[in-house]
Amino acid sequence: MIQDLIQWLSSFGGWGIPAALLFSILLNILGVVPGAVVTGVFVLLWGPLAGGSLAWLGEVLGSGIAFLLLRRGYRAGTGKESPDWRWVRSLNNWPRNRQFLSVLTARLLPFVPAGAINILGALTRLRFGDYLLATALGKLPSTALEVLIAHDLIHIREKGLRLGLVLGAVILVWWIWKKRE
Repeated sequence: MIQDLIQWLSSFGGWGIPAALLFSILLNILGVVPGAVVTGVFVLLWGPLAGGSLAWLGEVLGSGIAFLLLRRGYRAGTGKESPDWRWVRSLNNWPRNRQFLSVLTARLLPFVPAGAINILGALTRLRFGDYLLATALGKLPSTALEVLIAHDLIHIREKGLRLGLVLGAVILVWWIWKKRE
């Protein structure tokens, strides 16, 4: 699958980056492929800075479009601004900065599915600009980590030790996280 994606994007020549961005946006709207796979392909094709930036932009734009589509679909289908669920009412009553921080925190947590954040945000009265900014900021650390891991996998002979340390740290954080639950 990865090799096919690399060949497909390479076949676009100079249009490969715009095609990759559209592909990334679409995948993030649908939520069908983990972002790390796409980030790895982009890093392989265009290097860590350009590939990572492209992956981050695709994730942010895809999440923003998903938010808008979900919100519009819910409101068109129900005729309501948001559901009358207790937790939604509670979120809607929070101050704007607390709503922003809740999305930012959710985006920073690596184990929270992006699609769930898109749905939950769309069901509230959270402002789109706040949602998009929180998503953009919250996606930076995870995308940077994906870029680092992808880069080190590509250059495993030179970067194997760092890759092992990073993966060990990620596993340790995950293990501590699970123990706290």
